Amino acid sequence: MITKLNVELGDVQKTLFLPLWGRAMESKKPHPLLIDDLAVKIIDSVNFDFSLMTRNLDDITQIAWIKRSLIGDQIIKKFINLTPKGTIVNIGCGLDTTFERIDNDYLIWYDLDLPDVIELRRKFIKEGARRKFIASSFLEKAWLSEIEIKEKALFIAVGILYYFQEQEIRDFIITLVNTFPGSELLVDVCSPLGMKIANKKVIESSGLDKKSNLVWGLKNKKDILAWDERIKLLGTYYYFRDHHFKGIRNQFMGFLSDLLGIQYVIHFQLGKQQQTQ
Repeated sequence: MITKLNVELGDVQKTLFLPLWGRAMESKKPHPLLIDDLAVKIIDSVNFDFSLMTRNLDDITQIAWIKRSLIGDQIIKKFINLTPKGTIVNIGCGLDTTFERIDNDYLIWYDLDLPDVIELRRKFIKEGARRKFIASSFLEKAWLSEIEIKEKALFIAVGILYYFQEQEIRDFIITLVNTFPGSELLVDVCSPLGMKIANKKVIESSGLDKKSNLVWGLKNKKDILAWDERIKLLGTYYYFRDHHFKGIRNQFMGFLSDLLGIQYVIHFQLGKQQQTQ
């Protein structure tokens, strides 16, 4: 009998299993959009009940996590094509495996998350000369001094910000603007309606506690631009505009999700890079 690894995580931290499950399920399909063998390994190795996810989560929910990953990969690859030795900070990294897909042998990569998540992460993923783990809340400021930047920085915050209050998110982004001017930021957001749908149809349907619920829904991406004039929009990416679902219902729901801005990814420029003498 195989002994599985017991997992002890906080309520919000447990949500890391959602996109992990999504990537594992996609990897098992005959013609996957994304292959993540490590996600499959982790799913099979941890003592966590994924049965409700398998039973209750629909195709469009699972595909959304895959499309988010593919969009992130696309933007990161463009970034490192322009700045091969750039720095990438993966905020709220969970058990994300983006590094394994996009590493160019030159970039510097930081995985940041709470101590219990980093402890779990170390059991499956190793640090290296260019890849470091930081055990901290992103709301703390001490970790900012640990970031080494050779060319330019791209901060990734996907699957994380909507678990916090808007003022906390605003303060955090402005801190990035002040500390790393000229850097870029990639975030995923959902609308207030999307937040309600996610809490009911994803969080609760997956067997997670209501303490894991999303708390921030973005009404309009212009709201973030209004927080500071130095924040500039580089791109907006919707999940389903180029995806062909099987079945009219899923096609319609995907179209409606993009039309109403239920969930999407935003790419920002954070001020101008300071000139060095």
